Amino acid sequence: MKKTLYILLCLSVSISLISCSGKDSKVSSSSIENNNTVAGSNVTKQDDSNLNSGGKNSQSVSASETKEADAKTIDDKTKNADTKVDSNANANTSKVNDKTPNQQVQNTKPETPKAPVTKNNEVIVLDPGHANKSNLDKEPLSPGSKEMKIKDGGGAQGVITRTPEYQVNMNVAVKLKELLESKGYTVVMTKTQNSQSLGNVERADIWNKVNAALVVRIHADSAEGASVRGASMLVPAAINDNTKAIYSDSKKYGQIVLSSLIKAVGMPNRGVVERNDMTGFNWSKVPVILVEMGFLSNKEEDKLLSSNDYQDKLAKGLADGICAAIK
Repeated sequence: MKKTLYILLCLSVSISLISCSGKDSKVSSSSIENNNTVAGSNVTKQDDSNLNSGGKNSQSVSASETKEADAKTIDDKTKNADTKVDSNANANTSKVNDKTPNQQVQNTKPETPKAPVTKNNEVIVLDPGHANKSNLDKEPLSPGSKEMKIKDGGGAQGVITRTPEYQVNMNVAVKLKELLESKGYTVVMTKTQNSQSLGNVERADIWNKVNAALVVRIHADSAEGASVRGASMLVPAAINDNTKAIYSDSKKYGQIVLSSLIKAVGMPNRGVVERNDMTGFNWSKVPVILVEMGFLSNKEEDKLLSSNDYQDKLAKGLADGICAAIK
């Protein structure tokens, strides 16, 4: 009995020990697993930390590399931009340089004034007759002549208006000068003031020196008969070396200018008259004509000759005739 109890006790103790051992084993195993789990967790955390750290480092590196890359890109772009700017600048400079010579030539080239339409830049001399005072000094009728004539015996006067001839002559001459210059002719006046009283040799010397293409001497006529009307053209007769050389052209030009004047104003045509007794003609070396624009001794023509509008017509008729004669 005791032996049996003893055996049972021993078995009970063994079972208890086995149970405890199993629990310990489980506890140990559990602890190991837990420790391993914790350790693994720690390792995982550490790995995660390392990963995170590595990621952060990687991100830092990447950010750094990105910044460097961006910086490099910016530098490259800047260089490219600079290169492009330089290229454009060079291109623009090249264009400017290409244009500059032409511009310089254009800018430095003197402006050439437009020449008026001219008749070979011919010189026309206008000689308004007489002055506000007579000049009774004498001069040779022609070169080498012993015959002497007074320089200026004075002109006529309007029978109604009392307008002096020299005033009519000057008014028409000034108007004619403007018309001829507008057509491109060079115009020389033998006098510009009514107070200037010139001799005929002195007048001829003026137009000879400028080698005039034509001299137009401007006068108004007078006669004893109050009914005498109309315009005439006086030209030099071929009596000496001077007048022989200019006779043909003077007569031709006189006919053309007189026809134009008659057409413009509608007055009677008294024709072309050759004269050998006029000092200005005999001393002339260039073609010369003398127009008698009408009679101040005639009432109707006196009024017309003193009229500004009629003087405009006279100037226009003479200008057209001169243009037709001197082409």
